[in-house]
Amino acid sequence: MTSNRILRVKFLGFLQSQVCLPNPVDEALRDLLAVRAVNLRPPDSQTGTHGFSFLGVADSVIDLGTRQDSVFIWHASPGFLPITGRELTRWGLDAPNGFHWILSERPVEGDLVGLESLEVVIWGPAEVSQWLGEAILMGDLMAKAPSTGKTEPEKLERSFNDTYSNKSLSPLIDISTWMSQRGMQGLGFSPILLEARLWRVLGELKGPNGEFESGHWTLLEDPWSPNLSVVSGVEALPQSTELRRLDPPKTSWLSEERFSEEVGKLLEVRRKGSFEESELSGSVRSILLQRWTFEKDRASISHTPIQIPGWIVHFETEKILHGRNGRLYDF
Repeated sequence: MTSNRILRVKFLGFLQSQVCLPNPVDEALRDLLAVRAVNLRPPDSQTGTHGFSFLGVADSVIDLGTRQDSVFIWHASPGFLPITGRELTRWGLDAPNGFHWILSERPVEGDLVGLESLEVVIWGPAEVSQWLGEAILMGDLMAKAPSTGKTEPEKLERSFNDTYSNKSLSPLIDISTWMSQRGMQGLGFSPILLEARLWRVLGELKGPNGEFESGHWTLLEDPWSPNLSVVSGVEALPQSTELRRLDPPKTSWLSEERFSEEVGKLLEVRRKGSFEESELSGSVRSILLQRWTFEKDRASISHTPIQIPGWIVHFETEKILHGRNGRLYDF
């Protein structure tokens, strides 16, 4: 009996120590929301129920895709068991009416029932981890290692410009296959890195009826092609300090003014819409393409250096082989 009691006390002490430790994910989420949320206001007090902490309320959140009148943002801390429907219902009874976004570090194995006044979007551990990971890659957050292995985790800091420094994109062609297909197996080649830019754009699309849709985009400026394109799922490779780097001619780069013009054309979309016309024979529904324009004057735009893999192919006159489009350029 005494032994069991000692074990129980130790276990409770362990749980209390887990609760008291500061949660670095909670801090990271607050930092990231300061960037991604529009007009984020912190809570007036320590609002929340057991297992759910209230991070604040925002006018909208870019990552949710659509504009809401307001978004109540919550964080569910990690725990031993998944979140049940009963826990969600208990949380919902104390939550204000409106749209709620829960960022959960615990799996969710239940549904919120009987609370029609709440609209709830829940991101589980996988989605939260992916969101934070992409933010680190994009430079909205920067992970700093603690000075020793025993100190508390350092706070994640925002830094877009530093994240991709000394990083390169993955190649889209295999040099051996490319040369074999062209009968060039005997030629020598040397790997290099080609300088480029990665742009981050946070903004809104405006619909034909004045409605807005928030979004964020990653654009690759390739001055060698030259080409500006929207990219997704950017895979950055570790720094390659030993490889030679080549800069394009200075006139190949886009100025911020020119980029602002180009991005408006690139992000503009046309979507199917419909309208009804009344005729003598009855109403007729027509399908047409509706224009959604990018609001560049309200956007947040920044860029950071990135490298594109390539090779110098040793012809009689050396050429640069682009590692993503497979084209040759003068060296």
